[in-house]
Amino acid sequence: MGSKGRVGIVTINDDENYGNRLQNFALQQAVRALGWEPETLRNRPAPWPPELFWPRMRHDLATRPMDLLRRAAVRMRRGARRPEFAPRRRAAIEQFTRERVVGSPEEFDAAPAEYWSTRYERAIVGSDQVWNPVYRRANAADFLAFMDPDRRIAYAASFGVQSIPGFLRTRYAAWLDGIPALSVREEQGARIVAELTGRAVPVVADPTVLVSREQWDDLIRTSSAPVDDPYALQFFLGTPTTQQVQWVRTTVMQEDLCVVDANDLHTERWCDLGPADFVLAIRNASLVITDSFHVASFAVVYHRPLVLRERFAHDDRMGTLLRGVGLRTRPVRVPGIGRVIDADWVEVDARRERDRADSLRFLADALDGRSAARG
Repeated sequence: MGSKGRVGIVTINDDENYGNRLQNFALQQAVRALGWEPETLRNRPAPWPPELFWPRMRHDLATRPMDLLRRAAVRMRRGARRPEFAPRRRAAIEQFTRERVVGSPEEFDAAPAEYWSTRYERAIVGSDQVWNPVYRRANAADFLAFMDPDRRIAYAASFGVQSIPGFLRTRYAAWLDGIPALSVREEQGARIVAELTGRAVPVVADPTVLVSREQWDDLIRTSSAPVDDPYALQFFLGTPTTQQVQWVRTTVMQEDLCVVDANDLHTERWCDLGPADFVLAIRNASLVITDSFHVASFAVVYHRPLVLRERFAHDDRMGTLLRGVGLRTRPVRVPGIGRVIDADWVEVDARRERDRADSLRFLADALDGRSAARG
């Protein structure tokens, strides 16, 4: 049986992040299993539109002036202290992308919109924080503006923010309303869509859920584990407080584990871990400690004891993940950290399978153009 047609996937693909590469791979696999030919558009977010410069500055100064200073300080520190082994981590992720993700023959900006609209039968935006205005600078391409509306699909797209700034709300409302088959990854995302457009849209599973545990096992079959000894895998994308660092250190020592700090790129030991190796590292860990959505998701897949750190205040991504599978955390004595407790893994797996089936049904309906996908 031949392919139903080519599908373009729009997502973040800067080869800097494990979770993004793994969700991109997973969505590709799911689309292929549904009979389509997936292809990820190689893209980088365009600069902020010039007409938004002053509205954006006024908004930031009025609502979060200290954030501007912090972001500037972070950029200065990164420029001065780029981790020595960051290029090797990026190379490992790039290799995974080359080998596992089918990319477009051209960069998105290298061809006119007409080229892309004729190349694809459908286009999907998602998953990950493709609609985060800080990361993606409010680009129309992330809302598939280059495609006819009836061929646009949003699968598990995430905003990564609590609300859309006032100076972007009109644009976001129009862009969102131009996607008939629209789904989001978090409950907060559904609230944002309802607020801006009046539409009730489904919350679907992250693409990594669409791939079965057995398929992930096949991916990591030839990967290598970081260590043989029992270990705790630590992976923080944010910066933990001194109290949090001390709590983690004490907890790991009490449980007689060594630590694999998979995001420490100032030392050479773990810098060559590619995304598949990283999944294996999660599977083999005796304890997973993280503030990353995708690390937590894979820890749930592999039934790993899990400690979660809150990276952003009022961030609903972890909450949606845990509630969806019936897990809960218990706060520890240090603010911002919770430990998953009382996990009934049989029930967790059953809930994940139901979520997977419902989400695949949404994706299949959207790709086949069935009107039920409107939401």
